[in-house]
Formats: sequence, structure tokens, C-alpha cells
Amino acid sequence: MVFLILFLIAAAAAIYFAVRFFLLRMAIAQADGELKQINGHITQNHVLRLPVPDRRLGDFMNTINATLQEVRRERVSYAARERAFRGQIEAISHDLRTPLTVIIGYLDLLSSRTDDEEVGIVLRKARSMQKLIAAFYEYSRVVSGDYALDCAVLDENRVLGETIADNCIILEEKGLDVTVKTLDCPAQIVADRAALERVIVNLMQNASRYAASYLAIKNTIEEGKVVTTFENDAEGLTEETIAHLFDRFYTGDAARAGGGTGLGLTIAKELTEQMGGALSAQLIGGSRHAVRFTLSFPLAKSET
Repeated sequence: MVFLILFLIAAAAAIYFAVRFFLLRMAIAQADGELKQINGHITQNHVLRLPVPDRRLGDFMNTINATLQEVRRERVSYAARERAFRGQIEAISHDLRTPLTVIIGYLDLLSSRTDDEEVGIVLRKARSMQKLIAAFYEYSRVVSGDYALDCAVLDENRVLGETIADNCIILEEKGLDVTVKTLDCPAQIVADRAALERVIVNLMQNASRYAASYLAIKNTIEEGKVVTTFENDAEGLTEETIAHLFDRFYTGDAARAGGGTGLGLTIAKELTEQMGGALSAQLIGGSRHAVRFTLSFPLAKSET
């Protein structure tokens, strides 16, 4: 009789702990699903809830919720700092453009009347600063959404060819071995022509500054996308270098130390993504290291 009672107690305990374990496991699975949803919408004020009461697990959930709240605060603070930073760039750029234009005008006039080498140096530096300010201003417009995009169906293959032809002097001045392979058929995408031209020109300018000997541009259609690659060799390329190429103001290595602002690739990537495309970079091995930029846009629906 005693044995039977002990057996029933043990069986009841086993059933209790089994049910408890099952319920807690379900609670953890449910919390995992909720956390994944929260990660997808981190800015929304959602919290994790524990459907099964458990003190230790409840404390753990409270810690996660506190961490999420701190992440949200930091997100809001970061967004505010970014807006303030972009506003400062735009304001400073705007305030400097007019007086600098006047200065360059006077320097041009002075340079035409004298052969003084120092005047020429000052003029070149002033023009470099003008380009820098223009890049700052363009960047602030792009990231703030003030760069108005008028997207429509256009032939990316044709825009690529025309843009390269119109700006070939950028590459000729560097003396690079340039090869261009475009498609034999139209490649319709939805994009803003001016913005697409800016992206292509920025990639060409990047090659003109940092390419060592060649630039290969190729256009293809792959898996419902128009893919354009810009490949060039350069000194000092590493995986770490490639990982930072699209960071704003990044000029901290041999591949980006050619006098650029560090904004050209950042602007190109931002514009590309605003038009629904993608721009990436990867390191290419070989006798000399090279970088390959891949620009891609989905084919327009009429093409699919």
C-alpha cells in the first residue's frame, strides 16, 4: 500500500514536471517568435510577454525588455544626431558656396593676368575645396531625401554607354586600359536617369583616382536583373578595405587616398538603393588585387 502511494506521488510529480517543462518550452518558443518580430520592427514599442508564470524566466524577460527599450532610445538618439549632422552639412555647404565662387572668380581673373605660380596653386586648392563643398551638399540632399527622383522605365544599357562616352575624359586623363562590354539589346529598368548617371560617373571617378592600370566595365542580364560591373586593380586592397569603401568620408588607406572626398561611393550606394537597386564591392584575387563593384537593378516588369 505504501509502495503504491509512493508510486502515485512519483507519477504525479513526473507528470507535473513534464507538463511544466512542456509549457515552459512552448513559452520560450513563443517568446523567440515575438523577439524575431520585434527585431523586424525595433522602433515600435513592443515587449516580450511570458504566457506561463515563472519567476526566473520572468526576470530574464524583463531584462530583455529593458535592453530593447535601451536600444530604441539609442535608435531615436542616433536618428536625431544624424538629422542634425545632415542639417549642419547642408547649412555649412550652402554658406560656403557663394563666397568661394566669388573667390575663385577673382583668382581666375588674377591668374589670366599673371604667370605667378603661387596664384595657380591657390586657384587649384580653391577649386578642390569647391568640389569638396559640392560633394558635402549633394550628400546632405541625398540622405535627407531632398534629392528628387523621377523614376521611369529607361534603357540602362543605353544610359551606361552614353554616360561613359560623355565622361570618357575622366578615364583618359589617368591613362587606364579601359574595356567596355555592353549588351546587344535594351535592358529596361525603372530608375531616375540623372541619378543613374551620377552613380555611373561616381564609379568612374573612383576608378580614375585609385585604379593602377585598368578598368573593365561589363553589362549583363542575370536572373531578372541588369548587372553592371566595374572592376579595377589598386594598391593596398584588403578585405577590410573593401568592407569600408561605402562608409562616408572613408579615405584612410591607399585605395581611397587619391584626393577624393570619401563621399562619391557613399552617394552612389544611397542613390542606387533609393531607386530600388543594389551596389556592392568585393575583392578579386589574382596577380594583382582588384576591386569589383556590382551595380544591379531589377528588369522592368515589361521585360519579364
